[in-house]
Amino acid sequence: MIRRPPRSTLSSSSAASDVYKRQMPFSHGGKKVIFHGKEWKSLEFNLIRLETDNGIVGWGEAFGYTSWKAVKIAIDDMVAPLLVGKDMSKIPELLLTLQKSLHLFGRYGITMFAISGVEIALWDALGKEKNKPIHELLGKKNKDLFKAYSSLFRYGDPKIVEQKCRQSLDDGYQAIKLHEIENNCIEAGRKGTGNLPLMLDTNCPWTYDETLAKKDFLKNMKLTWLEEPIYPPEDYETLAKLNKELGIPIACGENACTEFEFKSMIKQKAATYIQPSVIKVGGIYEMYKIIQHAEKNNISVMPHTAYFGPGFLATLQLASLMKKETYIERFYLDIDQEFYPNFKKAINGKYKLPSGPGLGMDLDYKRLSKYEI
Repeated sequence: MIRRPPRSTLSSSSAASDVYKRQMPFSHGGKKVIFHGKEWKSLEFNLIRLETDNGIVGWGEAFGYTSWKAVKIAIDDMVAPLLVGKDMSKIPELLLTLQKSLHLFGRYGITMFAISGVEIALWDALGKEKNKPIHELLGKKNKDLFKAYSSLFRYGDPKIVEQKCRQSLDDGYQAIKLHEIENNCIEAGRKGTGNLPLMLDTNCPWTYDETLAKKDFLKNMKLTWLEEPIYPPEDYETLAKLNKELGIPIACGENACTEFEFKSMIKQKAATYIQPSVIKVGGIYEMYKIIQHAEKNNISVMPHTAYFGPGFLATLQLASLMKKETYIERFYLDIDQEFYPNFKKAINGKYKLPSGPGLGMDLDYKRLSKYEI
C-alpha cells in the first residue's frame, strides 16, 4: 500500500514518491537559440523517485522543459494523493483509476505528463520487486537490438547541419533526423548523410498548401519520413491527405496522448509511422496498448525519445516487445552529465536493451543531485 511522506511519495505494496526537478546544462554546437523568451542553455527534467514499503526504489520521468513546475505540482497535488494506500501490483488498474479520476483536468498535456512519470516509476519498482525486466511483465520479447538514429538540433545553418551529420556518422549512427525547415539546410543534411536514411521533423510550421508546394523538393531529398509538417498536429484529416498525396511517408504522434488519440490517428490513416512518447501518453502500459493496436493495423511505431532519463529506458523495454522494425531516437546534444552510460554513441548503428530488472539499469542519483533545483 502507498504511504504519504512529507514531500510526495508512492510505491509497491506501500509507496512514497519524490519529484526532483533537474536543470541540466547542454550544448548543441550551433548559434544562440531563444526558447520561450530566453536563451536555451539548459534542459529541465522531472524525475520521480518512488520508494516502496520494503525499500525498493523505482524511477520515473515526466515531460518537463518549461512545463516542469506545472507537472511537479500535478504530481504532488493530483496524482500522488490518489495512490496513497493503494497496492501497486496491478498497475493497469491504477492507471485507469488515475485517468478516470483526473479526466476533469484534461486528458492531454500536464495531467497526462504527470501520470506518465509516476506510472513509469511504478513499473520500475514492480520489476525490481519481482527481479524481472519490465518487458517480461508485459509480454514476449522479440528483440534486444534496435536501430538508432541521431536526432539533430535545429541549426538554421547549412555548414553546421552538414558538419553535425558527419559527426553523427562518426559516432556510429547510420540514420539521421533533421529539424530544419529551410531548403538549403535540408539539402546540407542530405549531403552530410550520404545515401543513409534521412528523416525530417519540421515541428508543425506549414499549412497543407505550403507542404504540398514542397512535394518535388522533399521527394528529391529521399526522406524516410516527413514528421509533423502542419499545424495543428492533431489535424489527422489533413495529415491523411498528405500521407496519400505527397509520396513521402508521414510520421506523427509526439504531441498525442492516450490510446484513444492514436486510435483516431490510425483510423484516419494520418501516418505511416506513429510516434508515441512514453513520458507524455500516460506511461508504459498506455504505450503498450498503442503498440498493440498499431501492429494489429500494420502500422510501425517509431517512438519519440528526445529525452535522457528513465523515459528513454522505458522506451527500450517497450521496443523489445515490438514485432515490427523500429528506430530509437537519440537527441543529439552534449548534456553536462549523462543519466545512463553507453547511449551517447550507437555501436554499429544500434542500441542494446539493458538486461537488469525494472527499467534494465538503475539511476545513479548522486551523480545528478548537483543539478537539482
